[in-house]
Amino acid sequence: MEGADVTASVVLGVSALVALAAAAALGVAGVALRLARADASLQASTGSASTSVEAGGNLVADLPYRLVQLGLILLLASLAVTAVITGHAPWTNLAETALTFAAALLAGYLLVARSAPIHGLAAPAALLAGLLVGYGLALPNETLPLVPALQQPVLLTVHVGAAIASYGAGGVAFLAALSEIAQRWSGDRIALLPTAAVSRRAAGMAVIVAFPLLTAAIALGSVWANLAWRSYWNNDPKELAAAATWLVYAAELHLAGRRDRWGAAAPWLLVLGFAGVLFTWLGAGLLFIGQHGYATG
Repeated sequence: MEGADVTASVVLGVSALVALAAAAALGVAGVALRLARADASLQASTGSASTSVEAGGNLVADLPYRLVQLGLILLLASLAVTAVITGHAPWTNLAETALTFAAALLAGYLLVARSAPIHGLAAPAALLAGLLVGYGLALPNETLPLVPALQQPVLLTVHVGAAIASYGAGGVAFLAALSEIAQRWSGDRIALLPTAAVSRRAAGMAVIVAFPLLTAAIALGSVWANLAWRSYWNNDPKELAAAATWLVYAAELHLAGRRDRWGAAAPWLLVLGFAGVLFTWLGAGLLFIGQHGYATG
């Protein structure tokens, strides 16, 4: 492995982290500017001062979204360099999957934002992705020969890729669900967030992507398990956690269209579903001994 290539991958990852941190910080600045704008209107300030605050607010509102785009580009470049170095998909250890998880979350957010006005979730998306990137960069990331169970390049690409893509979509659904919960509690008075209706729509779009991807990941994992361990299902902690998360998302899809109190529980199920995602990805391997230990070791 060439040292220059490794350095390029790390530099790109760090650059992505800086962009995401800036996006999150600008989200905080947006709150401050919103408060300043409200104060300016109360004090009946001059037209020029009011225009200045308004222009600053619009700029700060747009910059996090642009920085999320930049962060995704840098992350994808970092992952591409890693793939070239290793000769396989860049998600064979915890450090790599953390960066891929972050990229999937940002890509999912940007895709949903093309159809739903959720620019207000750019800073929260940047914060969550930034935490994942920071965690991944803090971990040791040695390039070692693949363990025998992982020496299936097609399944390594599609099974793990589908799983991490579902995690990213689940993260977008989680952020939109939190926005919906906050707006329903406030009566849509939080100006920086999408409305409750828009948040519900965005959450629905994200979970409709997350659910079939997780389904595909579980099915492909069963095929791979049979090839590697001669059994389609082994009651492995990660398998059980993925199945439980799948059931939570299935329940949310069933309840989301209802108008009664059960329908009101749908966003909370997305919060629970993302907790399941995090446990499947990280907790199951760290807390329990199982056949997927190489993924968190």
